[in-house]
Amino acid sequence: MTGRAGAGGGRWVRGAALCLAVGAAAGGLTSCGTEREVAYSGGTLEDVVPADETRGRELSTEAMKLLHDAESVRIAVEMPTPKGRQKVSLHMDRDNNCTGTFDAGPMQRGDLIMIGGGSTYVRFSDESLRAIREMAAGRGPETAARVQERTALARGKYLKIPTGAAAGPSMPVNSCDLDKITSAMPGSPGPDDVVKALPRTRRYGEDVTPLVEHKDDSETSVYVAAEGRPYLLGLESEQDGGTMRMRLSEYGEPVSAVAPAPARTIDISEIGPGGGGGLFEV
Repeated sequence: MTGRAGAGGGRWVRGAALCLAVGAAAGGLTSCGTEREVAYSGGTLEDVVPADETRGRELSTEAMKLLHDAESVRIAVEMPTPKGRQKVSLHMDRDNNCTGTFDAGPMQRGDLIMIGGGSTYVRFSDESLRAIREMAAGRGPETAARVQERTALARGKYLKIPTGAAAGPSMPVNSCDLDKITSAMPGSPGPDDVVKALPRTRRYGEDVTPLVEHKDDSETSVYVAAEGRPYLLGLESEQDGGTMRMRLSEYGEPVSAVAPAPARTIDISEIGPGGGGGLFEV
């Protein structure tokens, strides 16, 4: 029987979580898994696998299908990285409309708007612009003067980033592709993955069913809606010495991606080379 975890068991929940987290937070997404047929022999699933594992597998598969089929969703991720904790919240749809916020450190905080996969508008917070100026002050008067001028120009404004341009390595401007994120995810647990459904509890202000996966003294927990269809609502996993937290919401809700007024927009191609990072390069 191949449906139980062995010493080399897979990590379906953790793998699916990383696909979502990396896809939303970094944009450098490659295929994280594939659709795998689950093979059993010597009896049926029901009379071999414990009930909590059977239910965990069923709920996992249905939750992933709902996410794969969703026309829009908000994915909020907080995760450890080598440069510290990174946060991003993106509401995106299948037409590459996207709105959200990002926080990848003092100089990389703000919000963004993407219109149909075309131009992206990024607005840095005042705190980030101040941190950029402080960094520039230690790089000599010429750099300080240039950065002072450009951060003053950008204060309260959206930087219009042309399609295909980069806005800096830590900003999720290439992460608003819901098709890419969901297509890279496995659709169901593999034959060596054991996901257990626990009794319902309260989380995110509603009843949820926890789906838990253990391996190598670590635990990954997924939370799906306990009422109605089991939409994936959240996840927690230990990663790189910290906890990755994810929240999914606003399934099917329209994405209000509207270009800022011209008076609130600066076209970066007109005032400096590169993307947002190059614009303030210190």
